[in-house]
Amino acid sequence: MTIGNAVLAISTLGDTPAASAVKLRDGSVLLFDGHLDDRAALARSLGVHAADDATLYGEAYLKHLDEVDARICGQYAALIVAPSGQIVRLARSPLRAPPLHYWQSDDELIVGSAPRLLFATGRVPRVLDDQKIADSLVLNYNEERRSWFAGIRRVPIGTICHFSRGWEQSRRFHDLASLPPTLLGSTGEYVGQGRAMLEDAVRSSLGGFARPAISLSGGLDSQAVAAFTAEALPVGGQIKGFTSIPDSPVSSDALTNELPYAKALGRMYPQLDVEGVLSGELWFDYRLDEIFEFAGVVPRNTANLHWNHRIWEKASTEGHDVIFTGSAGNLGFSLDGLWGFGEWVRTGQWGRLLRETRLAKAPGQTLLRALYARVVAPRLPEPAWSAMQKLAGRQHADPFATWSPIDPKWAKEMDVADRAEAMGHDMLFRFPSEVSAYRRDFGGGEAGDIDQAFLQIHGMPERDPLAYRPLVEFCHSIPVEQFIEGGETRLLARRILTGKVPEEVRTEQRRGVQASDWRQRLARAKAALSRELADLQRDEVITGRIAIADLKRTLDSWDDSAPADPVVDSRLSLAMPRAIATARFIRWAGRSEAPGPAD
Repeated sequence: MTIGNAVLAISTLGDTPAASAVKLRDGSVLLFDGHLDDRAALARSLGVHAADDATLYGEAYLKHLDEVDARICGQYAALIVAPSGQIVRLARSPLRAPPLHYWQSDDELIVGSAPRLLFATGRVPRVLDDQKIADSLVLNYNEERRSWFAGIRRVPIGTICHFSRGWEQSRRFHDLASLPPTLLGSTGEYVGQGRAMLEDAVRSSLGGFARPAISLSGGLDSQAVAAFTAEALPVGGQIKGFTSIPDSPVSSDALTNELPYAKALGRMYPQLDVEGVLSGELWFDYRLDEIFEFAGVVPRNTANLHWNHRIWEKASTEGHDVIFTGSAGNLGFSLDGLWGFGEWVRTGQWGRLLRETRLAKAPGQTLLRALYARVVAPRLPEPAWSAMQKLAGRQHADPFATWSPIDPKWAKEMDVADRAEAMGHDMLFRFPSEVSAYRRDFGGGEAGDIDQAFLQIHGMPERDPLAYRPLVEFCHSIPVEQFIEGGETRLLARRILTGKVPEEVRTEQRRGVQASDWRQRLARAKAALSRELADLQRDEVITGRIAIADLKRTLDSWDDSAPADPVVDSRLSLAMPRAIATARFIRWAGRSEAPGPAD
């Protein structure tokens, strides 16, 4: 769609009807992608009858103008072209939102929800951004504006951008760090308010859907969503829970098969039907090319995509019209509170610091060592931390020798370690000393792009009630002691879920292990993967960036019957899928494609 005096060429935001253009009463043109929360209350406040989300957003914009996004809730991206055709406003909702990519020249602004839409205009060159590739190989996604393609930029979450000829202005309108504190009179009040907000979140997410499904695990987050959704269903309503299970038994003390916990929840709620989902011989590369095409990114959690696809496929085949998740819970509803140790130091709460450290320290760990790990080590520069590790005789798990497949020489050339430190990304994954580490992760890893790709691939929307803005803001504004106390973490969620989920789920301290059967999958795919790595070794573009030779040696020498080796396991279960996915993406992006006509 071209608007104005050829100043703008705007690609459609997506392939869904929700992205169609709406003409506003003042002559502006709106493109809206996503959904609004609390629609009925918003319509009442605007004095309008029930309308689609795009129309509601347009009416809210006409009333509140540039403050509209701070006043409404939802997960959306919006583009408004002024009546003159000379000013464009782009906005993405806070916390989570569909993506917005844009490219500018002196005379044009081209916007779309995926890079392919920009390339389809024939005006935007398709050139990879090497810095983005390098940063992603060490899991640094904190430069939100950076795209995977040179010259293309991204609108960050919670941000408004205005454009005109030769002019651009951006404003972050939402920041979890700027929330005023919420201080209530008792623990019971915090629990009651959190529970009420979760109920509101579920009701809002259910709006307009008749046959919900949920990706259900044995963890607190998805169990919370399933339990509260089951209670919110109308009489006779049902929700189907799909739980990924390993294809064969996995020997481990960790929580590797979560189906028993999911079934236990199903026994509490007759309206919840639970089914285990096997993934067969699928692994990390299942439907990977479609992710590239629809999202234009390398997915961060490549090794978990196959079972997610299988759950979405099952839900779609059975006729469900929405799939619920609880993926945002770890960053809000079920925050672990581990930044509390650093906060207690900063605020001089020495008694609480010592008491909680004694309760949290590992068996055999001294109090001094426990304090060092939680308070001092997270703040040390990497060289100093490594030196302390060696001094104490502890093995240092080098990221480049374990989970990251980046070639160490290229890592140095692209300055990935210093960039990660400057952006607050800890490549050593130490104890978080500040809550900002959690806040940075909201919307990170290109979550909106992956959500958009899954919608395009499976034709079914996703709703995550735990990303509901009032609930997340509540969790990030209350004292850390509501999450960690008496040696127990994730305390707010555990208290809210009393009587709502099985007690063995509520009190479980182990974390579920996703894709726990990776060894069996690797054994089946070993020969094919070795051949692919051999092919990649002949590609200088790939080998100059990724440590292909090292990965092939590790794979070829791997014996699936040998005892587990943490370094080798990390190399094969994390680094290798990430390496192959990135290599395939580089080749996919380099394909010569004839551009299509501009919309």
